[in-house]
Amino acid sequence: MNLHEKLIALVDMDYFFAQCEELRNPNLKGKPVAVCMLTAPERGAISSANYVARKLGAKVGMPVSAAKHQVNDIVILPVDMPYYVTISSKIMSNLTKLFKRVEIASIDEAYVEITVFNYDEAVKMGNEIKKAVFNASGITCTVGIGQNKLIAKMACDSSKPNGLKVIMPEQSIEFIEKSKLNEIPYIGHKTAERLSTMGCNTVLDAKKLSFEQLAREFGQKKGIFIYNALRGIDERPLQINRVRKEYEKFATLGKKDPYEMVDELAASLFLRLKGTKFQEIGIIIIYDDMAVRTKARTLKFYANDMDTIKTEGKQLLKEILALDDRKIRRIGLKVSKLKQTNFLPLSDYMK
Repeated sequence: MNLHEKLIALVDMDYFFAQCEELRNPNLKGKPVAVCMLTAPERGAISSANYVARKLGAKVGMPVSAAKHQVNDIVILPVDMPYYVTISSKIMSNLTKLFKRVEIASIDEAYVEITVFNYDEAVKMGNEIKKAVFNASGITCTVGIGQNKLIAKMACDSSKPNGLKVIMPEQSIEFIEKSKLNEIPYIGHKTAERLSTMGCNTVLDAKKLSFEQLAREFGQKKGIFIYNALRGIDERPLQINRVRKEYEKFATLGKKDPYEMVDELAASLFLRLKGTKFQEIGIIIIYDDMAVRTKARTLKFYANDMDTIKTEGKQLLKEILALDDRKIRRIGLKVSKLKQTNFLPLSDYMK
């Protein structure tokens, strides 16, 4: 090992939305709690669930009706984004005061660069990060530490909740090779299944594939990522003060009513905004013949509420439907002309 190592720590708040609600109402602790993005009364999907609810079968993305059927006494609460942003801001502010290089990846995740001399010192730094988060907010978090973002995330994911794992550089290859394919970030279950059809059921199997084979199967960009990830390589730098210009969300229409789809997209888009204001809303329509039609509107004011996205999105959809009655394959919603309402930098969300 060198005289010192620059390592990356991923700080991930445990079941963040639900834990914020437990913080606000301590009587919820020990009960199954799910925070849901409601598109209508009793309609919507789980955005965050505490570990009591998860053990009983409630999962992120599960419809509210299914969650109630699965967990009889589950407590369903609506998303309160301004409150969560306030808690997040306290946490991120404390981290940026204590550490020189911090990338705020989302409302409940941050990457922190640390300099250590050995494993014990890395553990000490990890505990200091956990203490900094708790002191700022009363929230517990999990910290994973590794030589890059990939290893840090894998270490973090394997230690939840309220855990700490350090993977030193000399341990990285062994750590990766002992992991399951679907435990490697951004590979996931579907890619792991495709690798299985290629005869690869373990990381060691997949490492035998050439870059050319991976590129043919997954495309060059993803092929490069998989090839490197299998070897613990991740050269993405910390993105300090990186600002996004827009957010968008797409979904396949299928048999759904297009207006209902706009409601669902608006709910998902609102969650991704994390309290950021916007002034422009756009809709993207992709037809069965792959033709694309777009329409956008600039508001006279900055907004940051879901109802505005819904209302304007539906109006834009109505205007497009009046012009073209072709069968729709996919619908997308987009917000742009963003205005930061707090100190939080806006990074690309890969989760």
